[in-house]
Amino acid sequence: MSVLVYTENWDGKFKKLSYELVSYAKAVAGMTGGTVTALSIGNVDQDELSSLGAYGASSVLSVAGVPEGLDNQLYSDIISAAMEKSGARVLVLAHNNAGKALAPRLSVKLKAGLASGVTAVPESVDPLVVSKKVFSGKAFGKVKVLSGSAILTLAQNSYEILEVGGSANVEAFDPGVDAAVAQTQIKEVQKQSGKLLLSDADVVISW
Repeated sequence: MSVLVYTENWDGKFKKLSYELVSYAKAVAGMTGGTVTALSIGNVDQDELSSLGAYGASSVLSVAGVPEGLDNQLYSDIISAAMEKSGARVLVLAHNNAGKALAPRLSVKLKAGLASGVTAVPESVDPLVVSKKVFSGKAFGKVKVLSGSAILTLAQNSYEILEVGGSANVEAFDPGVDAAVAQTQIKEVQKQSGKLLLSDADVVISW
């Protein structure tokens, strides 16, 4: 069972979140001997893209020249084309603002079952059964996906980042999507500086 994982980048660099997603995708694919294909949208250099291989991606589809900023319609079209290109049965996204916006669209577009906010690798793959937190994290529930393909959004910091070594084969990918469909325009960007987001920290100390 091959897996496609959408890896976001920030100013052309991957963060902890992307490596966690690839590590998780590798574990899911490994349950059936499948492979992991990573999708990168935006301008990212070759070395940064190939570094995803160290976490389990065998190949990377790179889509450059896309307008900056997340446009749900445009990005869902690109990800759908990448699913077809890779032949993947499972799509892994982050359970963040981007993933929460894209996953429902992609579920309809791909006719794929959606399990959001999962916290562990599947208990089984036929059918696909995964765990997630419910009741504001006070309990765990199990989601069974009965469709032929599935979309999983991974809750951040719920899976260990594992380096397996190696580098990924990088391929420039043309999804055949017209960027003119983008309805979102970025007027201004204000970046936070001097602080590390809690979700990006490797170690958190509380007292």
